[in-house]
Amino acid sequence: MVWRTTFITMSTCFLLGTTSTHWIADHNVLWRNPVTPEALATSVKYYSLLNAAPKGLGWVYVIIGLVAILSVCGRGIKGYKGNGGEVLFDGGSFVLSAAIAYTQLSDVGPTIALFPSPLPGSLHDHPTYPALVTAVRDLATNNVMTAVMLTGLMLLQAGRYYSKKPSASPPTTVDDSLVSTPVRAPSPEKQPSPVSKRSGTPYRELTEAEALELNSDDVQKSASKRRGTKKR
Repeated sequence: MVWRTTFITMSTCFLLGTTSTHWIADHNVLWRNPVTPEALATSVKYYSLLNAAPKGLGWVYVIIGLVAILSVCGRGIKGYKGNGGEVLFDGGSFVLSAAIAYTQLSDVGPTIALFPSPLPGSLHDHPTYPALVTAVRDLATNNVMTAVMLTGLMLLQAGRYYSKKPSASPPTTVDDSLVSTPVRAPSPEKQPSPVSKRSGTPYRELTEAEALELNSDDVQKSASKRRGTKKR
């Protein structure tokens, strides 16, 4: 349904945006070689502040994650029952959602909880510094993995929408009985001879019947003249 698509899309965009904000601390750990102590200290301070954030922000993150998971599960159940679902897209979305939830609950959340708040004054000399350095490296890796899985979830939703999009309407069929057969042009041999152009003028050719009638009139006139001369 439309509301499932809306919930999945909006929650996925929110989770991807919040995960991308960690890039300000993760890029120095992942893409800088060699990794400097200042970059590690910046990442440790960032996650320490994140651990000290109000608990309400964490619950917002959890609630939106639950909305995404429940929407994906509902769509997967609907597709399993054969009510217009797509096995490929719904199954892939369910697997990615489960992997994201497992990563957040088993790795990201417990690791962020390890960061002390406030941090000790001499961070580099503190006994927990090596463990914190390992923690920021793990968090950077997990955040990248989460961002990739969230992007894959959005691509699956886009693919599902494209697969359900109606295609172009099929061409309309025409009943053969209603189609009139084309009239063939007469062959040049069977075409009637063109009418003489003189038929449109005051002087036209006489037909055979008219010619015979005129000849009979002339014969009668000549015969009557002969009779008249004989009587004289």
